[in-house]
Amino acid sequence: MRKAGLRRPGGPESGRVIVVADKGLNTSNNIAAVTLDGNGFILSQSVRKATKELKGWALRDEGYERNAPGTFEVKSRIADKAVYVVGEDGRRRKVTVPVKEVALWSRDYFERSRHEREKVVEKSRRAIESGGMSSAAAKTSVRYARDMPVVRETGEAASHNWVLDEAKIAADEACDGYCCIITSEQEMDDREVIEAYRGLWRIEDSFRVLKSDFDARPVYVSREDHIRAHFLVCYIALLIMRLMQLDTGRSYTAAQVAEVLRGVAGHRLDANAYLFDYRTDLTDELAAAVGIDLSRQVLTRGQIRQIMADVRKPLAD
Repeated sequence: MRKAGLRRPGGPESGRVIVVADKGLNTSNNIAAVTLDGNGFILSQSVRKATKELKGWALRDEGYERNAPGTFEVKSRIADKAVYVVGEDGRRRKVTVPVKEVALWSRDYFERSRHEREKVVEKSRRAIESGGMSSAAAKTSVRYARDMPVVRETGEAASHNWVLDEAKIAADEACDGYCCIITSEQEMDDREVIEAYRGLWRIEDSFRVLKSDFDARPVYVSREDHIRAHFLVCYIALLIMRLMQLDTGRSYTAAQVAEVLRGVAGHRLDANAYLFDYRTDLTDELAAAVGIDLSRQVLTRGQIRQIMADVRKPLAD
């Protein structure tokens, strides 16, 4: 499941949204669908897998704005992006979409890329030295191993000679620290584009909360309407959770909020009295956010009903 978010430029009344997503959703079908609906997009683009022209532009030093030399650099240009769509006749056609391309180089991204690649290079080296390249699985999982078969003059079958692919390593090194973002919003400031894309971490965190704290998957229903209902309940619960986090100044994680809510339970003392003996700073903050007082440990049925009625009332401005 890919990560994507929505921005609504000009406020909810504009009726137009901008899809913000990672490179997994940077496809012709998605771009065409968003554009034809009159909406916009902000999508990341791998520099390593970009077209030769885009990759060359991104890697050239010319044009970069160095507000923090050696730490963060950015440049942009207006260009046409080729997308391929299938018409009603079933034929695939090339269409160009005007976009803004934002290239950036980050020291943090550079260091992270270099560190991650060093581990992959070492994995490739160990596999070559141990002779572990014989299986098909090893050949596909070891990125920087290159097969240079030795052809014997005797006519015997070529023997495999695996070596480190130094050329591929160097090509990947040249892209370290570089990132490219493609957007339909040509008038948007470069920094605003970058900040919008960086906001994806919130989407990723929401997916994590849905899958872990809310057990959204696996889904134990099979009918489509039941599946939709299941995820609707999960998303409503997520919305309520986010509102509670917002009301408490984003000081607590979703897991922390869920944990204290599970602890707030009444233990029956007699026919008309319940004991609420679980209380923390977080439960006090949540209660204060909706204007109720949970400081009393023993509550009657009538008092509990009154609290439930009070939380349903809209808060005064």
